[in-house]
Amino acid sequence: MKYILRISFLLILCFSIVCCKKKEHTKVSESGKKEVVRSKFAKNYPEFDSKILRESLMNKVSLDSALNHMYTVTEYNPVWIHDTLDTKRLYKFIDILSHAEDHGLSTELFSTADIKSMTDAIDSGMYINNLDTVYKIILDLEQTSTRSAIKYITGMKYGFVNPKDLYKKNYDITLAKPDSVFYTELYKELKKDPIAALLNSQPQEEVYLKLQEEYKSLVNKKEKGFQEIASGEATYKLGDKSKHIKTIADRLMLTGEYAPDSLSNDSLHEKLDEKLLAAINAFRKKNSYPEEKEVGKLTVTALNRPFDYYMAKIRVNMERYRWRRTKKKHNKHIEVNVASFMLVATDANSDTLPLISRVCVGSVRNKTPLLQSDISYMNLNPYWNVPTSIAQKEVAVLQKRDPTYIKRNNMKLYKGGKEVDVSSIDWKEVTPSKFHYIVKQNPGAGNSLGLVKFMFNNAFSVYLHDTPSKAAFNRKNRAVSHGCVRVQRPFDLAFFCSSPVEEAYKDQFYYSINKPPVSEEGKKLLKANKLKKLPDIINIDKDNPISLFIDYYTAYMFPEDQNLYYADDIYDYDGLILDALNPQNI
Repeated sequence: MKYILRISFLLILCFSIVCCKKKEHTKVSESGKKEVVRSKFAKNYPEFDSKILRESLMNKVSLDSALNHMYTVTEYNPVWIHDTLDTKRLYKFIDILSHAEDHGLSTELFSTADIKSMTDAIDSGMYINNLDTVYKIILDLEQTSTRSAIKYITGMKYGFVNPKDLYKKNYDITLAKPDSVFYTELYKELKKDPIAALLNSQPQEEVYLKLQEEYKSLVNKKEKGFQEIASGEATYKLGDKSKHIKTIADRLMLTGEYAPDSLSNDSLHEKLDEKLLAAINAFRKKNSYPEEKEVGKLTVTALNRPFDYYMAKIRVNMERYRWRRTKKKHNKHIEVNVASFMLVATDANSDTLPLISRVCVGSVRNKTPLLQSDISYMNLNPYWNVPTSIAQKEVAVLQKRDPTYIKRNNMKLYKGGKEVDVSSIDWKEVTPSKFHYIVKQNPGAGNSLGLVKFMFNNAFSVYLHDTPSKAAFNRKNRAVSHGCVRVQRPFDLAFFCSSPVEEAYKDQFYYSINKPPVSEEGKKLLKANKLKKLPDIINIDKDNPISLFIDYYTAYMFPEDQNLYYADDIYDYDGLILDALNPQNI
């Protein structure tokens, strides 16, 4: 009997404890934490039961796979609501989202206005007498905030748009994508400290921070504005005077390229002197234009671009720099920026300055593809196997007009593996669609590939190469090729790719492409008929690979240079990204 009574007593005690635990902290007004009971939220909503919210959240997110995974990690405990509405955390979150413009993004992308509206409504006590509405709004606030935090962090780490969707077949760079491991860690970080997770996701690369700095500066300059330079077709040379020259000076003072010796005498700024020309050339350099000794319509048109033009470029390129390449750079690395028509080669193991060279890229019709690879070998004195499209649309047409074209350009025709005599063809009867000959151009100074080409695996049959057409490197718009990249300093690039590079090697290299040696020792060896040629195929040392990226940036920096530069959007890719970043499209 005593035993039964003891058991009964224990059962009653356990039941009482369970009941007490169920009751404990059910209402915020009954919390054991003084800061909770005294909170503004508890005063407004004393009957609020966090367990009801948790159960509602569990039921609500069970149908949403992304959020369900997130809240499984938190055991369905809310991120933004604890014993009470965590207004301090939420307002900090809202502040971060409100500064999305600093990253070139719209606040609409993250439902910022909705999150603030719901937070303000609950915090103000708007629904004191309607607890059901409070639960509903807080549940919506919790889910919306969490979705926005996930979108924000994921976008900052991987980008908000997929370039392959935009550039289509012309993009072959592998980018990192968020996977299950990433999301698992993200959910843990959100559970621990969502504000820290948000701040830590923001890119910190030098170029990205420079873009942000420039963007903020342009916002201030935009408010001041500048007078349009209405100079028409005029061209100005050193010593020329004009009221339009003063307008140019004023424009450059606003953006910092020009700092005159005197601001008191306006007439001083109406003359194009050496200092003002230097400022104009600094502006040209900043915009990837060649320096010149006069100022014409092309430069004036660029000077008249509104600050919105540059702000849009920064927004686009912030997104590009958020894309994370999976292929790592090797110690020796070559980066070709198609938009700026520039190549930069760097060696992490060397103290030498980077090799910077102008390049020519594919025309708008024959865009240079954006890709990743490793340089595999160099080909000296290359043959050019003329692509069928060029053979039909250009070689055949030009030969019909000029019967000496093929011979003059050191080309030969082949059919069925055998050479065909050009004079045996009735060119009057030839049409591009019926021209079925293989065309090869022999090595030499006039070869379209120049004296050296740089080969790498890719799906587009493109490569870097020398060219006999040097004049194009002085053009502003160097989108002139059929897709390959022409290099202004091909021999310097060849020496960069070779390891090690000594004077004797340079002598051999030049001698191999029928150029005289550069050193006195090389000249002596040549005279003694002892200077050896290099093989036409020079393989890259597999122990010292050279990575290559051909990419597209319209706002960029050079290594060891703190300045930001802009490039024209030759392929109209910027507009695609701007449109994709529209909140309605993400």
